[in-house]
Amino acid sequence: KCLIINVLRLIIVILFFIAFLNITYTARHTWATTAYYCEIHPGIISEAMGHSSITVTETYLKPFRNKKIDEANKQIVNYVKSFVIGLVC
Repeated sequence: KCLIINVLRLIIVILFFIAFLNITYTARHTWATTAYYCEIHPGIISEAMGHSSITVTETYLKPFRNKKIDEANKQIVNYVKSFVIGLVC
């Protein structure tokens, strides 16, 4: 009975540790993503995150860079559409 209680305690501790790691990872990731969207230079983000190089940071930021490019393309397409419609009318 005592062994079962100790095993259950160990499982609970492991689960809390995993949850703690996930929370800290999420907080770091959210901070870096927010900093990137605030147009903070990736070098500063890299230093703040403690990465060995800016290349490591850019690896994580690449999907967000693609999203920003997609948003820029949509803005340009909408501008061109409104310009062309303005000429036609």
